[in-house]
Amino acid sequence: MSYKKWVYKYKYLKYELNETEELKDKYQKDFNSKFTFKDKKDPEVVIPKEDELKPNPKKEKNKEIKDLYKKLSKKLHPDKGGNEDEFKELNSFYKDENILEMAIKAEELDIEIPNSDNFFSDDNFEKLCKNLEEKSNFIKSTLAWKWALATEEEKKLLLILFEQRHGVIPIKK
Repeated sequence: MSYKKWVYKYKYLKYELNETEELKDKYQKDFNSKFTFKDKKDPEVVIPKEDELKPNPKKEKNKEIKDLYKKLSKKLHPDKGGNEDEFKELNSFYKDENILEMAIKAEELDIEIPNSDNFFSDDNFEKLCKNLEEKSNFIKSTLAWKWALATEEEKKLLLILFEQRHGVIPIKK
């Protein structure tokens, strides 16, 4: 797949994850107001830690990633007139070897990336996109998500399953 297609796919998945996270907050709040755990555990959704889904940070960075980071740093560093939050975000991208996010940032700043189609590997793009999909799918597998999207008929079955499998019971009002 071409660089541009990967960027569009990644941006789409990122927007989808953001939307899913927003809905998760709404669904979780509603779920928490209706259910409790028999053993009083906190029913809050636990999302995998960011570093559990990222490449090994001790791995040696390749020259292209370093060069792109340097170009971006010259524009984003607070001492060079950049924004501190954006610079921290760039450092996070660099640490995680998220060259796609770095490329998107370069595109926003009109920084040219030479040989962009050769610069990025399909494996790296696939891994980054899969990461976003897994995060979205994890959220969509939660009890709160299942409850929020269930029909009234499905909710009757879910009540039984929630109690049997997860120890979740409705709050009596």
